[in-house]
Amino acid sequence: MAAQIHAHDWSSSAVGPMAHWPAPLRAAVNAIVNSPESMYLVWGDDLTFFYNDTYAPILGPRLDRALGAGIRQLWADAWDAVQGPIEAAFRGESQRFTDMPIPMARHGEPEDTWWTFSFSPIYLESGDIGGVLCITNEVTEKVKAEQHLAQEHMRLAQLFEQAPMFMAFLDGPEHRIEVINPGYSALIDHRDVVGKTVAEALPDAVSQGYLGLLDHVFQTGVAYSSVGAPYMVQASPGGAIHERYVDFVYQPIKAADGSVSGIFVQGVDVTERTLNEANLRIVDDRNRQILSSATDYAIVATDLSGHVTRWNAGAQLIFGWQEHELLGKRLDPIFIDDEALPSLLDLEIEEALRNGRTSTERWYARRNGERFWASVSMTELHDESGHAVGLVMVLRDKTEERDANVALRDSEQRLAALVHASSDAMYSMNADWSQMRQLTRNGQPEGEFTSSDAWIERHIPLADHAHIRRSIARAVSSGEPVSLEHRVLRTDGAIGWYQSRAVPLFDRHGTLTGWFGAASDITPRRLAELRLQQLTASLEERVRERTVELLLTEEKLRHSQKMEAVGQLTGGLAHDFNNLLAAISMGLELLHQRIKEGRQDRLEHYLGIARSGTDRAAALTQRLLAFSRRQTLAPTPIDVDQLVQGMEDILRRTLGPGIEVRITPAPTPWRVLADVSQLENALLNLGINARDAMPGGGLLKIRTDNVTLAEDAAQALEMEPGDYVRLIVQDNGTGMSEEVKGKVFEPFFTTKPIGQGTGLGLSMIYGFMRQSGGQAYIESTFGVGTTMSLYLPRTRQADDQDALAVLPSTEDHAPKSSTILLVDDETPVRLLMAEILTAAGHRVIDVSDGPAALEKLQASLSIDLLVTDVGLTGGLNGRQVADAGRLVRPGLPVLFVTGYAANAAVGAGELEAGMEIMSKPFQAKELERRVGVILKRLNLQH
Repeated sequence: MAAQIHAHDWSSSAVGPMAHWPAPLRAAVNAIVNSPESMYLVWGDDLTFFYNDTYAPILGPRLDRALGAGIRQLWADAWDAVQGPIEAAFRGESQRFTDMPIPMARHGEPEDTWWTFSFSPIYLESGDIGGVLCITNEVTEKVKAEQHLAQEHMRLAQLFEQAPMFMAFLDGPEHRIEVINPGYSALIDHRDVVGKTVAEALPDAVSQGYLGLLDHVFQTGVAYSSVGAPYMVQASPGGAIHERYVDFVYQPIKAADGSVSGIFVQGVDVTERTLNEANLRIVDDRNRQILSSATDYAIVATDLSGHVTRWNAGAQLIFGWQEHELLGKRLDPIFIDDEALPSLLDLEIEEALRNGRTSTERWYARRNGERFWASVSMTELHDESGHAVGLVMVLRDKTEERDANVALRDSEQRLAALVHASSDAMYSMNADWSQMRQLTRNGQPEGEFTSSDAWIERHIPLADHAHIRRSIARAVSSGEPVSLEHRVLRTDGAIGWYQSRAVPLFDRHGTLTGWFGAASDITPRRLAELRLQQLTASLEERVRERTVELLLTEEKLRHSQKMEAVGQLTGGLAHDFNNLLAAISMGLELLHQRIKEGRQDRLEHYLGIARSGTDRAAALTQRLLAFSRRQTLAPTPIDVDQLVQGMEDILRRTLGPGIEVRITPAPTPWRVLADVSQLENALLNLGINARDAMPGGGLLKIRTDNVTLAEDAAQALEMEPGDYVRLIVQDNGTGMSEEVKGKVFEPFFTTKPIGQGTGLGLSMIYGFMRQSGGQAYIESTFGVGTTMSLYLPRTRQADDQDALAVLPSTEDHAPKSSTILLVDDETPVRLLMAEILTAAGHRVIDVSDGPAALEKLQASLSIDLLVTDVGLTGGLNGRQVADAGRLVRPGLPVLFVTGYAANAAVGAGELEAGMEIMSKPFQAKELERRVGVILKRLNLQH
């Protein structure tokens, strides 16, 4: 616009050339063209029109002729609306108008527009008013939107008032009731509640927990809804209570920032519906109880096409299906159809609808496929107008009754056949057994009743009369079957044996009506039993004599095997220890000779030989303890995969370039509880054995996996069932024969040449695994390779530090003022340990037994660490000393030292916090280091 104003020819206009414009006009024009607001100004009596770029779109078709035109002609259609304000401004009056309606025809058609504008006078230097400045903004869209919103608000207000639902608006955290509709007013018995809080206006709702629900919705901003909620309306305290049931929603009303400002309550009074449903449920439950109580009968209702609409408890018991499984489905599954005939269900329905009722007996099917025999009747169900709307089927399981009838007929037939074919004497008796008579082969009575007493007198030896009569009396009294073996008098005067059996007969009321019995001649059997008893007596004596001989032979064999095993073990020990002692003895002898002669050469060499022998003896002892499962272990939680990967480099260097090592870890390895160093040593030994079995090179596979052993698998491995981690070492070397495989875990057994192995490696691994609660299992095929599997039990014990981590450095030892109580019953060992610890700067109190140690611990001495042997003499072992010491000095650090199987004495691998263990023999520096670590850790804790 600035460019257009400069380019415009003003010479013929009322304001004249720009060069003659007064300063106020120049300033006003300069102001509007540089303003982002929509502006125009009129100047002089002709009201010459100036405008800026923001105003230009308002002009529409007038744009081309607007600049320099008179406003009366330019805006003739809107002049009536702006004439007054412009004239007032020329009188010096500033005015502002908001949302002013101005009809105009900007685009040739009349339209209603709304504007917000202000008119200000522009003063000349003389004080007169030269023109008027107008700042204007069209607000037509805003006004129309507000009008539409007002109309919508009015419509919503009408809907709010006329809605069949109850509604209310609650404001703020106090839930002040702002507005309610007639439905809400009716719900609360037309109480005056607007402007009050819920707590003030509706105490009955508060007492029923509704205020708590409102608080929760306001605090969380989460809507709450309920269906069929009870509301006991009590408009005034002590007044009548009206039962109401409502479906409602508490909807939070949120501000622009997301905070909750109020709650909109909306719902429906469903009291009538709820009460009707409750009555229907009562009737339905009563009907269901009636049907369910008839558990001996299956009562099933269907529609006219056979789809189930009701299924009672008896049907569930008889058929096996629950109601929800067959509701809405046809009854075909319970019918056993003949493929050559139409559906039995359809035939039953057709007959019932034709005759009103049908009744039959046939086979039906249960859910599990079992068949059963049942009687069933199917009857029409009618509505109020008498039309058939469904069917009800009543079924009774008669399988047992049918089976009983069939069994009875079969039994009668079998009994008749049995009696006819039997060689036994059969008879019947009356209820009190006073009369009896024999039956014929056809089961018919033979002659009249005979007195039981007469029968006993005639057929039973006199000595047995009392026994027979007592047996009969017990049977009559109890009504239970009787069976007894007794002697009889034969017609030739000899004594024979009979077995007599009798069963009671009852009527349908349970009254004893008689007895049926049979007697069998068992004389040959009794004679055979007598001969067998005599034979058994002599046979038992011969068996006892033979058993004694076998036990003596077995004992001799066990003793021989034991002596062979002891001989092999002691021979191997003697061989290895003699070699070690020879090295130690000769090394010390040469050392003594050099010192005696005053010569200093080769002293270190002889010392090295003696020390090497000592170290090898210690290692051999440790291996023997491992084999015997009595070595001292320090078990910690281990990630076996991490241990294997940590040893990969040393394995590759040890095995050499000819062996390819391939490691496969478990996807999600479990942890185990084991001694880290012993497991590393076992893995290294297995690797070396595999290397020796592959002299030309080969592949060594090492992998881990998690296994769960069930009862059978665990028993086969001689372990407890449970979770284990399996470490598998597999080679493709020479393999083993069955004979070698059976001996590999024996001590000193080796297939290597003399001098290349002690034969304790695998026995040590076996002992370590068994002591750790696991197993070592070997699989090998000669010429193919060997697979060694180590099973270690899973542990869920948490551990705060890596089980593979080494002990911390002790370059910075504990303070020199540390006081150590040293307990060992071996005087030379105790004196040497005391000298080592004293030289390290510690104050050492040494005693030789447990009671002396307790005296020191109970005294007022300052003791920083207890170092004790485990296997002490004098009545107290090292663990008992440590436990007693901790009673008077809680948390006292303890270092156990042991040269034998003291694991049980120190807790079988379950040491308390602050307790550690160290195996003899050990080097002086190792003792100094371990003590330093413990004391340093103690200082850090304090």
